[in-house]
Amino acid sequence: MPSQPTPAFLAHVAANVRARRLAAGLSQTALSKASGVSLRMIGAIEGGSTSVSTATLDRIGLALDATLVDLVQDPALPRSTVVNRLGWRGEHGGEGVLMSSIEARREVETWSWTLQPGERYEAGADPAGWHVQLFVVEGRLTLELADGPVEISADAYLFDSAQPHAFGNRGDRLVRFFRTTIC
Repeated sequence: MPSQPTPAFLAHVAANVRARRLAAGLSQTALSKASGVSLRMIGAIEGGSTSVSTATLDRIGLALDATLVDLVQDPALPRSTVVNRLGWRGEHGGEGVLMSSIEARREVETWSWTLQPGERYEAGADPAGWHVQLFVVEGRLTLELADGPVEISADAYLFDSAQPHAFGNRGDRLVRFFRTTIC
C-alpha cells in the first residue's frame, strides 16, 4: 500500500484551494489553464479525494498567488510561521511534518522528517530557482537524484530541487532529518 497524505491535510488543501480560487474569480477550468494542472486533478483536489504532491500545490499556488502554507494550513486558524502540520505518513510509521514557513522571495519551509527502514518519499520537481537544504540528524539518508544517489549522514546538503528527487532509508534504523525548501 503506498503512503498517503493524512485526511486532515487533504481536507485543508481542498478548502483552501477552493476558497482561493473562488476569491480570485476563477472557474476550475481557468485555474487548470493558469496552473498547468489538469481539470480532473483540480476537481479531485477540491473534493479532497486525492493525494497531491507539493510540486502540484506549488503550481496551483503560483496561479492563485498563494504559498504552500496558504494551501495546507487549517483555514480556521490564522496564518503563523509555526505550522507543525502532519502532511505525510509512511506505511511503517515514518512521517513528514511541515514545521514552519518564513516569507522569502516566496517562502522558506522547514519540515521535520522521519523515515523507517525501507521507506521512501518521491518528490516531483520544484519550480526553477528553488533549492532544498537537508539536515540529517540521525541515521543515513539516501537522496535520489537523476545523477545518482547521494548518501547523507549527520550532515547538511543543499541541492537544486527543480528536478525530480526522492528521499529513502536503505538502512536498518530510523532516519531523522530536516528539509528546508527555499524559493
